[in-house]
Amino acid sequence: MVRENPGSPIGEAYRKIATNIEFANIDNNIKTIMCTSSMPGEGKTTTICNIAGVLIDLGKKVLLLDMDLRKPAVHKCFKLSNRVGLTDVLINKDDFRGYLNSVYKGLDVIASGRIPSNPSEVINSKAIKELIKKMSSNYDYVLIDAPPVSVVSDPITIATYMDAVLLVVAYSETDGETARKAADSLRYINANIIGTVFNKVPVRKKSKYYYSYY
Repeated sequence: MVRENPGSPIGEAYRKIATNIEFANIDNNIKTIMCTSSMPGEGKTTTICNIAGVLIDLGKKVLLLDMDLRKPAVHKCFKLSNRVGLTDVLINKDDFRGYLNSVYKGLDVIASGRIPSNPSEVINSKAIKELIKKMSSNYDYVLIDAPPVSVVSDPITIATYMDAVLLVVAYSETDGETARKAADSLRYINANIIGTVFNKVPVRKKSKYYYSYY
């Protein structure tokens, strides 16, 4: 979205989110960022894909990794094949560089690959933690698309080895209690929630931004 129409109000909103991430990372101690939501359909995948597109405009080298091993969607945003990806890197013990999709200059994407029968075990494996550590040494940011918090425990597990977390909340679709429970679940394991993206705010003719966030 931001690459196709960079001058749009949506593009401007995403640029401000990316700038806020940079301010949160002023000490350069954030390399891995997980994006999740409290419920399905809140726009977490669209959000993290657009943030990735904006970060490269700031001169950052970014890897976007689909770790939603139950309902992957990152490949759809970039019109990529999901035939091979993260799970294949782990199973075959391959070099992850052989699975990179260079979608823009500075932005690489790795799809989820085959959906495993045991996603939770894959997510909690030593192999994936070591893989992400290796990836982070090659990029300024490794962005992770994770499942919703209320659906499975995967994002809670992933958050334990992330430097930071973004929580997406959909306007008029997510009640406050559900959002609070999601945030509390992440805080319980000491996740570093650096921000919340307030998504799907109705467009008004005189509104400056399509998306509101804080």
